[in-house]
Amino acid sequence: MMGHKHEGDRAKPVPEPKHPTHGGLGDPGPQDGGGPAGEAEGRSTPRAGNTAELERLTQEAAQAKDQYLRMLADVENTRKRLQREKEEFARFAAETVVRALLPILDSLDQALVAVDRKSDADAVVKGVHLIHRQLHGVLEKEGVRRIPTVGEPFDPHRHEAVAQVEADGMADDTIVEEVQAGYTMSGKMIRPAIVKVAKAKEERSGLGVEGSGQMPRTPNPEPRTESD
Repeated sequence: MMGHKHEGDRAKPVPEPKHPTHGGLGDPGPQDGGGPAGEAEGRSTPRAGNTAELERLTQEAAQAKDQYLRMLADVENTRKRLQREKEEFARFAAETVVRALLPILDSLDQALVAVDRKSDADAVVKGVHLIHRQLHGVLEKEGVRRIPTVGEPFDPHRHEAVAQVEADGMADDTIVEEVQAGYTMSGKMIRPAIVKVAKAKEERSGLGVEGSGQMPRTPNPEPRTESD
């Protein structure tokens, strides 16, 4: 009994390793894209949808640039047109004033002819007054106004004082004389008026008691002593 072996003690045959056949289910070859090289190649290939999106964005950018350049050209053309219109308006305004001044120049020429011919002095004076009225009429149509002076209170924004004059019955800083006229145009100062203003009279020194208009002062009496 000791020399017999059980059936379980017999050596079992070792199965041979199975080699995967080419193209089998477990084949990690390049056919199924397995391995790191296959994955990298799949990621680097752009998809058709991404390409179409890129083309669309490129077209939109080109259209936006074209619209911007067109708008920039329109703005520049508008600026040039406004500049031309401004220059033309300035020329037209100057022409209007010149046309209005021509009749005044004609009147002045006639007055000079009358002076050369030694005509009646009264006629010459009337002609000068006519020219003066014509000129003021043209200036008033253009919005030019003369600044009031004599009798008005001094205004440093409209007047320029060159002297102070003592004047009876007039308050200080009241304009008593106009040296040169001042003008405004549409409310804007063109030239201030040069004037003389009144000031209070100063008390004259050197007058006696009688001429000063004051009552004479009585000298203070000397203090008395008990001995007196």
